[in-house]
Amino acid sequence: MRYKIIFLIVYLVIQSFSFAQVKTEKIIIGQKIELHSKVLNEGRKILIRIPEGYYNSKQKYPVLYLLDGEFFFMQASAAVQYLSELGYIRNQPISQMIVVGIVNVDRNRDYTPTYAPKQEGGLEFPTSGKAEKFLKFLDSELFPYVETNYRAEPYRILAGWSLGGLFTVYTFLEHPDDFSAYLAISPSLWWDGDLYVNKTKTLIENNVIQEKKIVVTVGSLEGGDMGRSVRDGFIPLMTNNFGNKGFFKTIEIPNEGHSYVLYKALYEGLQLLYSDWQMPNSLLGGGIEAIRAFYKKLSKKYGYVIEVPEAAYSNLVNYVYNQVSTEAAVKTAKLYVKAYPESSYAYYRLGLFSYLLGKLEEAKENLQKAIKLEKNTSNPDSERMVTYGINLKKVEEDIELKK
Repeated sequence: MRYKIIFLIVYLVIQSFSFAQVKTEKIIIGQKIELHSKVLNEGRKILIRIPEGYYNSKQKYPVLYLLDGEFFFMQASAAVQYLSELGYIRNQPISQMIVVGIVNVDRNRDYTPTYAPKQEGGLEFPTSGKAEKFLKFLDSELFPYVETNYRAEPYRILAGWSLGGLFTVYTFLEHPDDFSAYLAISPSLWWDGDLYVNKTKTLIENNVIQEKKIVVTVGSLEGGDMGRSVRDGFIPLMTNNFGNKGFFKTIEIPNEGHSYVLYKALYEGLQLLYSDWQMPNSLLGGGIEAIRAFYKKLSKKYGYVIEVPEAAYSNLVNYVYNQVSTEAAVKTAKLYVKAYPESSYAYYRLGLFSYLLGKLEEAKENLQKAIKLEKNTSNPDSERMVTYGINLKKVEEDIELKK
């Protein structure tokens, strides 16, 4: 019996020890704040995601303002994270950005531009018609808060679905300067007897539509009022008049109806808004000057300074190594390190190329620097740390052999 008790105690100790080794951490993707709006006379919950690396740089970022934040903040954050931050994509198709999700209080009130309490089909909207007031809240309270408390570029994107898409089109037509770009997902342009389809005709006739980037999406399974007002109404109007100018684009999402179209539309719509963002690989042959010229031109398009991103330097280093010489790759890697002195990968590449040239001490120094930087920003067991460690060990072994 005594042996059984001892065995049980040992077993429990082992079990408690194994459980004690489990480490849990919270995964935090954003912040929730509450603003008291004097304009709306109510509190408004706001969800905010900041870009990866935000606290390790002084960089400013464009801002995506997302309507229906309580429904779509997670989806928008995931799309932005994947398209702008995934390390395996060397040339990200969109910019990193701050995501601001606006949680609803009364979407029927805030997103509708006119008071129209009864709609076709018996739908009732007794609180409708306060879009102008909601936009005043954005202009005078939310924008100043975000742009004071976060490093925000003067480049705002508005994205909305359904009635939020109606608000997006309304803002594009009536207050185009409030945002730099618009993503209207299945907009409810049937509102008030297709009011904003008809208004678009009038604005086109009077030649007063501003050429701000706008993408409008619709699901292929959407028919009825949506098909009539969006697919057969607004889209042909804009395409026929502005299709060749590049600022208006449209996407039809296959095999999706109104309720499930949003995530695909967000993902594809953001890529289309940033269709000019990726640097063509053909410019790598022109070296750093050609790359700088591309981003200078892009800065002029977007209205703020866009620095040459780290991925461009990384791609250039690889190109120079493969197409020119290892000596030229070392020179290029030194430019990479100068531009991104906090990048472990920049020092890693410089260390590798130094090693290939037989400069073992330089290689060791740069690989040690890479490991030190990576420790500050990553998990000690990350894939990069393992790779850096293996290469540093090889260099140190070669140094010992030379002694």
